[in-house]
Amino acid sequence: MHNGNLGGWKHIKRRLGERLADKWYLGVHGGTDSEWAFALFLDSLERMGHNPSVTPEGGFGPNVLRSAMLKTIKQINEFIKNISERIIEEEKVDTRSLLNFALTDGHSVVCSRYVSSRTDEAASLYYSSGTTWHDKCKGDFQMDRRDKGADIVLVASEPLTFERGKNLEMCYMYVTEADQI
Repeated sequence: MHNGNLGGWKHIKRRLGERLADKWYLGVHGGTDSEWAFALFLDSLERMGHNPSVTPEGGFGPNVLRSAMLKTIKQINEFIKNISERIIEEEKVDTRSLLNFALTDGHSVVCSRYVSSRTDEAASLYYSSGTTWHDKCKGDFQMDRRDKGADIVLVASEPLTFERGKNLEMCYMYVTEADQI
């Protein structure tokens, strides 16, 4: 899942496509930045030594997925940096990227809340976790936590309710200098 946009999309699409191995390039059937970003993610995962076509029995794990996601974001940022200043000024290219990504290998889920701008706010991302999810009353669902575990995680781009104390918690993916984005 991708909610947002890749900055300078029409100016980086060719470079992004050139970066991909043939099987990922040929696997994209549409023209949306989300499809191409996912192909870049799969390419990054494979370059890290993990075959996205064959998921291990226990999945790749959150650390591998996180690392591939960070590499994908870094690569997108590098493509944008290579757009000439002249083009950016003449064509008024918006180089800001909003990259809310969510992905899973069937065992782990990794989500990002990222904006490339130092002054703009990233798009919202909320989550809730618990052990059961039940219909309280005619379509009014509630998440309960019976122990310290979390068998269920719900991720949404907007809060599900505006009742105090019932909103999903805001989710942040903190990017550090070590992540080198």
